[in-house]
Amino acid sequence: MKKTECIIVGSGIAGITLAWELHRRNISFIIISQPTLSQASLLAPGICNPIVFKRITPSWNVSELILHMQNFYPYVENHLKIRLFQQIQIAHILSTPHEEKLWQQKKEWYPRFLGDIVEYTPEKWPCLKYPIKCGIVPNAYKLNVADYIHHSIEFFKSLQSFSAQTFHYDALVINDNTIEYNNISAQYIIFCEGHLIKQNPFFSFIQLKPAKGEILEIQSEKNLLPDHTILHKNINIIPIENNRYLLGSNYEWKHLNEIPTPSIQQQFLNAFENIFQTNYQIIGHYAGIRPAADRRPILGSHPKIKNMFVFNGLGTKGVMLAPFSAQLLANFILHDIPIPQELSVERFMR
Repeated sequence: MKKTECIIVGSGIAGITLAWELHRRNISFIIISQPTLSQASLLAPGICNPIVFKRITPSWNVSELILHMQNFYPYVENHLKIRLFQQIQIAHILSTPHEEKLWQQKKEWYPRFLGDIVEYTPEKWPCLKYPIKCGIVPNAYKLNVADYIHHSIEFFKSLQSFSAQTFHYDALVINDNTIEYNNISAQYIIFCEGHLIKQNPFFSFIQLKPAKGEILEIQSEKNLLPDHTILHKNINIIPIENNRYLLGSNYEWKHLNEIPTPSIQQQFLNAFENIFQTNYQIIGHYAGIRPAADRRPILGSHPKIKNMFVFNGLGTKGVMLAPFSAQLLANFILHDIPIPQELSVERFMR
């Protein structure tokens, strides 16, 4: 039987980030995952936006989250020898004088996160249909999530720390001090399953409100945006490379499947064509299901099985939340440092 300190179930943003956090601490682990089971992390555009545009206020705990990101993702890049993480700016379209006035007011309150209002014209961005005014978010970031997950899995495979298989709950043997699964014996097991946790019999008490999200990839005939600028209004328009762009995303709470919706595709294209005039072709249309509970991570131990843990609930801000959350969970597992109540799984046990 192979011995390790931790079994991690799941290889999305949560599972991979926790694995790197354990790797930093020289804690052994094995990831058990069938990466094809859920696409939500693989389809995430990876935007780290410090602002909630609905209220034009900073996101929860944003200063600490950014600090952890700035330390964590370069550590991963250094090990993988590839570039994954970059600073960008978000240009948020302001459609009315009232929106401009509100932005200027909020900029005085949050000067670190809100920048100037800039006007872009068809002379500067030739494919624009008309001039637009944008509030600039200068300190945003972007992670190439698909590469982060893919190259991390390959790295962990090279360390014999990844097993590509579907996890079967009934094969789990729980002892007082060990967890056994097939031929693996570990001290701890951590479930990082995203929306699939609803199938987990050990954490069925967690009340998620999963949301379907979709994203459209297009190839434009011409360059639309500077490489490090994301345009935001009703959708995000995100440059990838070589005049390819991602359009999205959305929330759908009723029809929870990973099948792209034609009406959503048209909605994205209508929003895009309202801003830009260019020839383009559709490269792909993708859908995934995000876990969502109360917009906070879900961290902690099972109420009765103390060597069983959960890491879930990252949602749309997963790239920003994951490094901070992984550190909190690792500190809790290894050093019994309490998890803040607002992030603890205990909030679902009341």
